[in-house]
Amino acid sequence: MAVRIGKIALVGLSNIYTEDTRSLVQQRGPGMSGSVTQDLGREPVTIVMEGVLVGDDTTAALEELRQAQTKAKPLSFAADAIAGASLTDVLIVDFQVKQLAGYQGRYSFFLRVREYTEPPPPRGTAAVDAGVKKDAQAWAKGSTAAAAVIQNPSSLMSAVDKNPDLLGHLGASELGNIVNSTKDNLSGRNFGTLMKALGKVNPAIIGDFIKVVGGSGNLGDFIQKLANEGVNLIHELTGVDLGAALDVIKVIKDISGASDFLAKLQKVVGSATQLVETIGAFEPLAGFEALPKDGFKPSNEQGGGP
Repeated sequence: MAVRIGKIALVGLSNIYTEDTRSLVQQRGPGMSGSVTQDLGREPVTIVMEGVLVGDDTTAALEELRQAQTKAKPLSFAADAIAGASLTDVLIVDFQVKQLAGYQGRYSFFLRVREYTEPPPPRGTAAVDAGVKKDAQAWAKGSTAAAAVIQNPSSLMSAVDKNPDLLGHLGASELGNIVNSTKDNLSGRNFGTLMKALGKVNPAIIGDFIKVVGGSGNLGDFIQKLANEGVNLIHELTGVDLGAALDVIKVIKDISGASDFLAKLQKVVGSATQLVETIGAFEPLAGFEALPKDGFKPSNEQGGGP
């Protein structure tokens, strides 16, 4: 019987057989007679071999088999004696050796090997790792930018223009305090841009942010700036998903209505101011000639009269 395992030819086999089993699991239901059997597939084929190890260098062959068993090293396998067992690689599960008395370099052995299947390659995590790294870098960058704005409130708009994600690292009170402290440097357009970015990055705090700004009495100033600059806040927020923050939408609508009212009021005030200036500059006698210095002379002194 020709059997080769690794580089070793086992020519002294006296017995060889296979063990083929399936993995069956019994599932028992409460109050149910018998059980349900679940087939999980066949188990790896096991081959058992017994014989005598002979050859020119049995000690080296013995050591190779022992090292393969110790290190769980797969070995190639070929056997004409095992019909129907198509194995290419095996692992040594059990290896027992007995030196035969009276014979130098001759050993009897018991060898059990099991079918080896190459495990699938691990799924690549490069894309996941790259995504996690990118998110971590973005979070760190936004956090650093937010801390810089807290330290220097006047840099708010330039920082938002470069990295709007920093608004996700600021609470409503923090952002409100920053805006309140630098309100003189913020235009109506700045306020609209800030609200638009906040609506995309951190819409959950818009309502509280407006309350903080309004609580300090600065909301009216920003509404006035919006009116003066003709900024429509609702138009600025087009496309922003505010989710279920209905109260935020209501506040924004109120602000937009106030802007329209103040814009019209500003126009009326401008027209009235122009009218006052026109009336003040009006001189009703500007088109008449001045009277002679000696005053009015009767008509008989001018050669006329009876």
